[in-house]
Amino acid sequence: MSTRAQTSSTPQPSQSSGRARPTQLPAARYPLQGEPDLLKVYFLPHKDHILPSSVVHKQKQQHGFFLHPILVVEVDSTRQHAYFYALTRMPPKAIGEMGMCFRMGKSRNDVGDTVLRLAIGSHAMEFETWVNLDQRFSIEWQYLDYWKIEVNVDHSEFRKLNNKVNELEAEQNRFIYKPLWRDLSVVIPGTVVMLMNPTRRSNTLGSPVLVLENEHHRLRILRIKAVHDNRNLDRNGTGKNKDAAHLCLRIGRFPEQGHNGTPVLYLEHGSPDMREPS
Repeated sequence: MSTRAQTSSTPQPSQSSGRARPTQLPAARYPLQGEPDLLKVYFLPHKDHILPSSVVHKQKQQHGFFLHPILVVEVDSTRQHAYFYALTRMPPKAIGEMGMCFRMGKSRNDVGDTVLRLAIGSHAMEFETWVNLDQRFSIEWQYLDYWKIEVNVDHSEFRKLNNKVNELEAEQNRFIYKPLWRDLSVVIPGTVVMLMNPTRRSNTLGSPVLVLENEHHRLRILRIKAVHDNRNLDRNGTGKNKDAAHLCLRIGRFPEQGHNGTPVLYLEHGSPDMREPS
């Protein structure tokens, strides 16, 4: 594919006098033709070029999310979805401090633990660019545009990227919860997910639940609560919950006896611990 020049995508106000004209959408677009390539930079157009029914509108977005380059890391050929991370010139302070980002290489020879090496023959980004791993997004690939130059990350960097994501996932319960739309039809029993709380009646975004059954897109769940909040399990706790002790099972990592002789639900090897005894 030949290199294309991409004009500025920022809508410009009318320069004529008199009544202001409505803002015009960016005219220059180079829509993607066919399935996107992995570890390649594409462009996310103005949101008004993307139908309201798109899955991308269901995901949490920061200001300035659209009209920016992105890095595609996975594709679903059946659903024609592309999964991507946002690119930014400067990662947010918290993201940088927690190491939830990679810098795009400035040349083929630019390598390092926090750098994604460019593929052979790839151009470099015009400015220093970082991959923000705070959230992985998805979108129907028909809405993507080609980026103005060919920028590709070497496929050998998949291992580095996946290892970093696995590390961050294992530490996820130490960070701020963020709602992320995803398909839960493949969630297996035993998985802990977050159930959103009613915003008007709760000070927290959500609470953990244990999936017992997943059938026909319907989940049967049990709530997970902190031991410290149950007066029947911890006399020195907050006492917010009063669930009977014999109706509760402790979540643990090592073989042990639960309260009052009850069994313990063991975490799988490699699974992160709950934030607090639960």
